[in-house]
Amino acid sequence: MKKITFNAPLNHKAYSYEPMQIEVEKVIPLYGKRFEQMRDHPLDDCPEIIEKGDLMYMKGNTAHCILFLDANGSDGILVEAEGSDYARKSQFIPNARAIVEANDITAGEHQLHAELKAMADRIAELAHTGQKHFIFEDMLGDEDLRVLMIRTVAEMLDRREDLAEVRDHYLGITGQADFTVTAKPTQEMKLYCPLEIQAEPQIYETDWDAPYEDDLEVIPSSCACGCEDEINAAIQKYSEPNEKYRGLMIYYDEDSPINEKIISAFPSVEVRNGELMGVLTCQITEPLTESEMSEFKNQWTGQCSDGYV
Repeated sequence: MKKITFNAPLNHKAYSYEPMQIEVEKVIPLYGKRFEQMRDHPLDDCPEIIEKGDLMYMKGNTAHCILFLDANGSDGILVEAEGSDYARKSQFIPNARAIVEANDITAGEHQLHAELKAMADRIAELAHTGQKHFIFEDMLGDEDLRVLMIRTVAEMLDRREDLAEVRDHYLGITGQADFTVTAKPTQEMKLYCPLEIQAEPQIYETDWDAPYEDDLEVIPSSCACGCEDEINAAIQKYSEPNEKYRGLMIYYDEDSPINEKIISAFPSVEVRNGELMGVLTCQITEPLTESEMSEFKNQWTGQCSDGYV
């Protein structure tokens, strides 16, 4: 058997492992060093616990908790703060991400997996009889599997945070809509960053006279205010076709809740208080937590450093 490796605390001479009923009210990813800070210093005051304190409480024999997930790993920390600003009751959960992902699988997905496995088993069975070529549509059989796929997609859409309403009304009629989906309304959020403007000589006799990067002169960004439209046109020109609807969000981690809170993020420049500044204009469905905002700013900083055009 292959070795199993994971992170877990070990209690010294534990006298009992009696569990209690847990209900996770919310899963909150922690980005950057935030998860390590909570893991290594659970008794320190935590802004994420303070912000979501009303979600943690005891009711009967059930503890209502928040599961803080390592956004860059697989582990988690389960917290019931008892009204405190720190993790007064907590437990380190190895491979918590697998628990979350398993919980996110809908009933339709479980059934669909079983149906697809049965199809694969059937194809393998026929292959042993000498049959080699298979047409997927023929293996689908009756309409039941198609209906199951539609119902499953509707279930998955219904769990998304950025959608207000999802209804499926499949009737098997060609041209008839199978889903009605209403997105949550969005609001605009802008992030600004300073720009370093570098100028080069307007005329030089040969390419050999062209200045090196170190020779370029840094000028105040206020001197470039008149170039706002030209720069924005260049950003539009060099943007990728797949960025049309979501901008830079298409490059974000698809499993991150930030990806459902921020619908789009488009870079540009804007004159603000007499200075030309970089700006990221976002459409969001709900405010980001402090940890999410910190992570998103880091991502935006990285995009600026790499050059997004």
